[in-house]
Amino acid sequence: MSWHYQLMRHKDESLAVHEYYITQEGDKYFTKNPISITGDNIEEVKESIQMILNDIDRHGIKDYEE
Repeated sequence: MSWHYQLMRHKDESLAVHEYYITQEGDKYFTKNPISITGDNIEEVKESIQMILNDIDRHGIKDYEE
């Protein structure tokens, strides 16, 4: 399986970051709720934010579909 952070547009037009999974067969899944950014120290938080920014640049925005 492959996963990344995905910026998603919700029905109310708000944007939120979700974890997004793509299986080897091409099936796509994502977390129902947006992620929170946490860490044990400032470097971990900064690293998470950077990974999210990189994935937004790479994958863009997808519509949230329930």
